[in-house]
Amino acid sequence: MVSKYIRRLIDLKISAKIWESKVEKKQIEILNGSGHKNIRATHKTTLEFTKEKSLTQKGNCIVVVNVDKGLTELDQSFSNRCKSEQCKITVIIESEGISDEIIGFGHPGLTFQDPTAMVIRTSPFVCPRTLMIRSNKAARNLNQQLISKLQDERAKVRIKLIAEL
Repeated sequence: MVSKYIRRLIDLKISAKIWESKVEKKQIEILNGSGHKNIRATHKTTLEFTKEKSLTQKGNCIVVVNVDKGLTELDQSFSNRCKSEQCKITVIIESEGISDEIIGFGHPGLTFQDPTAMVIRTSPFVCPRTLMIRSNKAARNLNQQLISKLQDERAKVRIKLIAEL
């Protein structure tokens, strides 16, 4: 009887380890922001979200304004996860049923120190404003229907950040 009990415990422990290894190691942050009439989304190497409420036409990488969180306000465990080169970061921008997805990577040099801006970069450049590097899209590569929505000041925008190790 004892040996069956011990065997069952061992089987349960092995099953738990298998389950644990299959559980996806990801963390999600949700941001909310707005569109703006001056969004151009023409920058070829970056894409940016900002907490600023206004935007001039010079900000051609900015695609969402009035975002409710800056890099410094992201959960510490999310930020720490992104500080690994093995971290895949997915960003989903959605407004009024139209969405687009950007995929990039973390880096040990990310500091998450900027309280206002989050920049997605196609290059490996890192600075206090950088959310992720080596992304597959910049502002000009976004879905044109989504860009049209983002150019409406009344547009509500939801941004989903997913960090996976």
